[in-house]
Amino acid sequence: MRRFISKPHIVLYLVFLLLLTTSCSPKLDEQIKEYQEAHNSGDVAKEMSFLAEDISYEVVDQWTVTGKESVQKLAETDAVIDSQLIFTDVKASKNKVTCKVEEQNKWLKLAGIETLYYEFREFTFEKGLITSVRTKPTQEGAVALDVFRKSFGEWVAENRKEEFEQLRRASVITKDNIGKWLVLMQAWREEMEKEEQQKEDEKEKQQEESEKE
Repeated sequence: MRRFISKPHIVLYLVFLLLLTTSCSPKLDEQIKEYQEAHNSGDVAKEMSFLAEDISYEVVDQWTVTGKESVQKLAETDAVIDSQLIFTDVKASKNKVTCKVEEQNKWLKLAGIETLYYEFREFTFEKGLITSVRTKPTQEGAVALDVFRKSFGEWVAENRKEEFEQLRRASVITKDNIGKWLVLMQAWREEMEKEEQQKEDEKEKQQEESEKE
């Protein structure tokens, strides 16, 4: 004799399966935490495992990179310069995670920026993978970056033009050429510190002469 499951039992069974599936799926904020840990440890392969093939990565008002392969190049470069991210004020919704970000790395340090702060970073998910990342530095951070670019650009044009042109022809900074960029930045940084010290010494000298009078 056949047994038939009543409609109420079918509904309860389906609800149970839905709850079970939901509970087994990692929450988006937990995924972002794992993504952050992979980034900070330089585990590029694991970091890429969170991304969709057609991912779009945008720094608002600056540049946009599309495709997992292109974003991987960014991650590889970040690993070389020991990029460290801190996510704060993390908020998760149905398919998005937003947060504020603090970033430190060797490149920023040489640029004279101890920590770069971002107004927001927004991750959009589809089928458990990140399909879009949008982020924007704070106004203060954007100004600091512009000041560095201007000063560095003027210095290399005058002192290391040939090296700079060779690197610029590559069009993008990668794990293969970031070392050469860091060498140039280190030379620029030392020159700037030397000039600052000379100005300070001159200021002290003028002050001493003024006190003698």
